[in-house]
This record gives sequence, C-alpha cells and structure tokens, in this order.
Amino acid sequence: MRHAIAALLVLIVTACATTSVPRDPAAAAADSVAARQILVTVRQPAAVTAGLTGAPNQRYLQRRYGPSPSVDRVLTQLAREHDLRRIEGWPIQSLDVYCEVLTVPEGRDVAEVIATLRRDPRVDLAQPMNRFSTQAAARYDDPYLDLQGAATTMELERAHELATGRGVSIAIIDSAIDADHPDLRGRVRLARNLVTEHPQTRGGEVHGTAVAGIIASAVNNHVGIIGVAPDVSIAALRACWAVVDDGLAAECSSFSLARALEFALGLQPSVINLSLAGPEDPLLARLLDRVIDQGIVVVTAYPTTGASSLAFPSSHPRVLRAHSSVTPVNSDSPYTLAAPADDVLTTTPGSGYAFLSGNSLAAAHATGVVALLKERQPDLDAERIAAILTATTSYSPGRASINACRAVARVAGTAPCASPPDDAEF
Repeated sequence: MRHAIAALLVLIVTACATTSVPRDPAAAAADSVAARQILVTVRQPAAVTAGLTGAPNQRYLQRRYGPSPSVDRVLTQLAREHDLRRIEGWPIQSLDVYCEVLTVPEGRDVAEVIATLRRDPRVDLAQPMNRFSTQAAARYDDPYLDLQGAATTMELERAHELATGRGVSIAIIDSAIDADHPDLRGRVRLARNLVTEHPQTRGGEVHGTAVAGIIASAVNNHVGIIGVAPDVSIAALRACWAVVDDGLAAECSSFSLARALEFALGLQPSVINLSLAGPEDPLLARLLDRVIDQGIVVVTAYPTTGASSLAFPSSHPRVLRAHSSVTPVNSDSPYTLAAPADDVLTTTPGSGYAFLSGNSLAAAHATGVVALLKERQPDLDAERIAAILTATTSYSPGRASINACRAVARVAGTAPCASPPDDAEF
C-alpha cells in the first residue's frame, strides 16, 4: 500500500531536479553590490523612535519611519566623511538603535572602512552585510522512494493524543509561506514581508512553505501530510528570498533578519524557527540575546556543510540546533538535537508536495516538538527542553532522532511511549 501511495505521489509531487544552470548576470551583479554593503547602527532611544513611528503595533505597517533628526545628521556626516551611499534604514527599538545600510564605493577596502567606523564614537556598531542561506536540498534521483517515516519514528500520532500545539505561536523567519496551501489554510495568522530589495513574485516560496508544512500541516483533512504540531498558529515573517523563482534555495541578509527578529520581539511568540546558516553576525547575536531574554525559544539549523565559518545562528550558545538524524555532528553542546532531515515529504507552493532533504527540515521537526512541549508546560526554557529531548531520543544502528511522544509523555507525566523498531525510517 505504501508503495502504491508513493507511486501516486509521483504524479502530483512537485518535480525536483538538479541541473547546472548558468549564473544569471543580474544575480551576479546583485551579489557584487551586496558584497560592498555594510550595516551601521547609531544609538536612538526607543522613546524617540516611538515618537516617530506611532503605536508599536503599527510601526512596521508603513515605510515612513526614519531616523530622528540628530541621528539622520550623524548618518549623513558619516556617509560624507567616508564617501558612502545611504541605502535604507530601520529603527531597532529593542536595542535602542537605528540601523542603516550603506554602500562602500568601488576602490575602497570594505574591511578598512568598517574598522574606521568602529573607532568612531558616534557609531554603535559597524559590520559587513552578511548573507545567510537556507539549509535544504531537493530530492532529484528516485521518485519512487517510499514515503519517509518521520511521523512513525517520532510517534506523532501517539504524541497528538497528549498535545497538538494548541495555544502555541511560532514565528517562522524564512522565505514566503503559501498560506493558501490546502494543508496550511488557517495556520498562518499573520504574514509580513520584511525584504525590500527582492520583491515577492507569488503567494509563497518553496523553502518557507516546506518548513511550515513540516511544523503545522493539518490532520484529518483528507489532504496530504500531517504536521508535527498541527494546531499551532504561525507568524510568517519573510526575511529570505528564493535565489531562483520556484527554487528551494533561499538567501537572507543581516538587515532583513534583523528586521524580522525585531518584529518577532513585538509579537512575543513561544518559538522562533531560523532554518538558515551564515557567518557570525554581531547585530543578530545581540537581537537573539534580547529574544531569548524574553523567554522565547529559538530553534536553528546546524549548517549542512559543517563549516564553522558559516555556523551562525546555530553557534549562538543559547539556541537549540538541529541536524540530520543520520549524520552525526561534532558538537558537545547540550542544545544539539538530531531529527529527521532526509527525503522528508512536505508542502510546496501551489498545493504541491515534494521530497526534500537538509538540516532546515531537522530544525522544522524540532520546532514542532518544542511546540508540543510548550503546550503542556508553557514556562519550559531552551535548557530544559534540550534536556528532555536528549533524554528521550530514540536510537537505532546509525540513527538517532528526537521522539515527540516520549518527550511529551515525560512532560505530561504519563506512561512512556514504546521505542520505534530498529528498521524505522528516518
């Protein structure tokens, strides 16, 4: 029966193929411009920003929010003194700063400009405009592979007898989510586009929709798949954009991610999902500290490449970091978790489904399980959640995975769930 379902899915699943595509000259030019962009923050008290922006619950709805007159003068002076071009900016109220994107002209060394700005007493922070990439890849070789067994491995149906994520909110900071997908209708309570330089061309993008589908797909709706936490509410914060239209890979910038984290702080979700990786980023690290201090649990994706230079935000010491259940990682952090990440069937835009792989999907599974635990015990923090998930992890030869039913049963104080069979698929 399972093979028959898989064969049927071949007819309806989004085709995922990997081919060698010439680099788009326009995209290459955009990358060149981005490499010369920097971020500069200048102190601007939140009280001043609030006076400029109006009510906090409306401050992101329009594009009329600029720096205070004194901050604007400082930014203009800095741009003139260093021959920089001002691009755009945004107040980050949680850090009491105004953040500006500036471009360093050709012929100037970007690192030297940043070093000079960091010595200027008017500057709170100066850093490169880092780029981050999502951590997933499309399946492309064997369309008749059996449906992946993450739901069985994690014992989701039994876990749902104890919790479904009801009352828990999740902010997914990613590319756009297709809120009209049949498995996601009614799950997205709020959506915001926080990317200005890459317009959204359709209702949803592949990576964000895939992550949302793993976390929150509906159950008992006679459609598609089931989510790990089907009753959560989602805030879809678009801070990343598809590298190629209809492609899985997506990129984000320091600026777009900072805007999304600041927005999420105002929403106060229970959990934030960041299924992406890139270089260390001082501004984002400060924002993550503020987020976590507010009691929000952050789940990240361990970098697929394992490169230490691209390990942020999973390198942050206070976030949960998820990796593939069949690929061990070299980490002694108690916050490191193994979860299904290979050939996972999930949602794609336009009512589609596809088999995808990557640590982004491990982070999505972990996020869903965190939501189940938060329903049962809302005051759980990342440290306690990591301890519970580690203690209830299921093991079989060459594999390990967090187990939703075991973890929720431990928090609920009910009888433990049975161990999955050794040949359960991950």
